[in-house]
This record gives sequence, structure tokens and C-alpha cells, in this order.
Amino acid sequence: MNRFIIVSLMLLILGAVLCEGGEAMCLQRAAAHTCASMDCEPYMYLRADQYYPCDCYTIEKLPHKTKKWYHIETSKGVYGYVLDDHCWAEVPKCKK
Repeated sequence: MNRFIIVSLMLLILGAVLCEGGEAMCLQRAAAHTCASMDCEPYMYLRADQYYPCDCYTIEKLPHKTKKWYHIETSKGVYGYVLDDHCWAEVPKCKK
């Protein structure tokens, strides 16, 4: 029994260390978009004070500023993008 618990914990720790992704925390209600641009319509709204799986971020360059978009997985299992105006995550930049 103890061996099963130890092996399970070791696998859990190993999975957490090897996983590149993290979690995005949204401090207030935020829109999830289908692409990393304000040109894309939001398809759902994320709940405040909720964690969402997040694997990377991308940058949208606008004429007078840049926007950071996090690539997240919603609670419905759908992937999308959310602005860093309302959400935050410590993840690497997305590979092209």
C-alpha cells in the first residue's frame, strides 16, 4: 500500500516538472477569443478567480502598443486566447 502511494506521488511530481504548461488566473470576467487578435469575436466568457490550463502566450503588435494573449483551455475543453489585461500566467512564448 505504501509503495503504491510513493510511486503515485513520484509520477505526479515528475509529470508536473516535465509539463511545459501552467495555469492562467483570471482576476475578473474575461472574453475568450478564437485567435490572438481583437479582430476575432469572443466565443465565451471566463469566470473570475478561476484557473485555466495555459501552455504559452503570443504577442499581437498594434500601431501604438502590443497585446499579450494567453493560449488557454476553457472549462469546456475548447482552446482559445485571452488578453493579459484581466488574466495572468507564467508560461513561455508560443512556438510558431
